[in-house]
Amino acid sequence: MMRKVGLPLVLVAAMLVTGVASATDGTAGSTYLDVFGIGVGARPSGIGAYHAAPGDLWSLTYNPAGLANIQRVELGVSAIEWFKDTSYTYLGVGFPRGEGGLALGLAYFDLGSVPAFDDQGSNLNATADAYNFGFIGGYGFDVPNVCDLSAGITGQVIQGSFDDRSGTALGVNIGVQYGLSENHFQLSAVVKNLGTSFKFAEEEEDQTLTWAFGAAYQTLPEDIQNVDILVAGDLLLPKNRDMAFALGGEVWIYKMLALRAGYQTGSEFGNFAYGAGFRYSDFVLDYTYTDYKDLESTHRLSLGMMFGG
Repeated sequence: MMRKVGLPLVLVAAMLVTGVASATDGTAGSTYLDVFGIGVGARPSGIGAYHAAPGDLWSLTYNPAGLANIQRVELGVSAIEWFKDTSYTYLGVGFPRGEGGLALGLAYFDLGSVPAFDDQGSNLNATADAYNFGFIGGYGFDVPNVCDLSAGITGQVIQGSFDDRSGTALGVNIGVQYGLSENHFQLSAVVKNLGTSFKFAEEEEDQTLTWAFGAAYQTLPEDIQNVDILVAGDLLLPKNRDMAFALGGEVWIYKMLALRAGYQTGSEFGNFAYGAGFRYSDFVLDYTYTDYKDLESTHRLSLGMMFGG
């Protein structure tokens, strides 16, 4: 009798929140999990909408066009306390390259021990270890001869492992971003998860092709003394899934303390996020608390560092 791994309800729900999987019960669910679609970085998660936000290292998993704004070497580490003893960690690095910025990222989602079932769906009263791993790399650049327009592309590899079996998917994301009114306004468009299907044992599942459109408004240093404001919104159109949107913003005070709030919808879940950030010299520490309606809350913590002149 063949043993196979089933996902408990809480893990299926976690996948639903990311907008990349669905299931009808708690004994079997999607084996594909987009580890770059769960909200990498505490700052983007606190704002909620980040596809049109001014670019930085975290743009790698949202809109690669934002990587064009990388001016110095950046290092970012992010950790998430997820549902039911699952955890997520991410490490990213970015640096200026040519007329833009290049960035790389590694993600690891530890799903812990999950129940095992036979091929008839009966519980074997055993568990198996499960995890998802991802590597992503991308480049963003200012488009020549087109003022305030940037573009970017990323390639990613996602591997899922359940018990002694694993599956891999390859994907590409492409994005553009355009500045208006001396870059007070930013508009963006991104297509995500263009690539191969995820093959796991005898199952095969397509990646969730998603169109994302964003708009953001930011104040410039000369607008309000010692206060910087960002307000952003996203519209997400995943293939074969319901449309979703996100709204949020942040306020920096004296470039030292940030307060953030955001709201997102997705599948049947909506959630609020609240966060804060503290900057000292070239170090930024960010925290975000997310409240899912019918699930547990999550905590995100990120540390960002910049190097060089």
